[in-house]
Amino acid sequence: MTAAQEMDPSAPHEAGPVELIARVVPRGDQFLASVDGLELESSGRTPEAAMTGLVQAMRGWLERQDTVGRLGQALGMGHLDEETEIVLRFAEDEPCGNQSTGD
Repeated sequence: MTAAQEMDPSAPHEAGPVELIARVVPRGDQFLASVDGLELESSGRTPEAAMTGLVQAMRGWLERQDTVGRLGQALGMGHLDEETEIVLRFAEDEPCGNQSTGD
């Protein structure tokens, strides 16, 4: 976030992706994938299944927030334009790799 956005959340977002960090942790006999700072999570029997579920949940959440005009606010970014790329990156300390929401 730029200094202008910190002072005025309605300031336009500068070009460049918005990166969200996700993590996968073992929970009993399942794995839980969650996004830092958002109440989005998914579980699965494997890390990959939890990650896939989280990517799908994230896509649906992004679409719902965008439809009601609150995506920038929900992400704490003020205004986002249609050119803003939103990337979901799984933390590097997890061996499962990276995935993008494709938005």
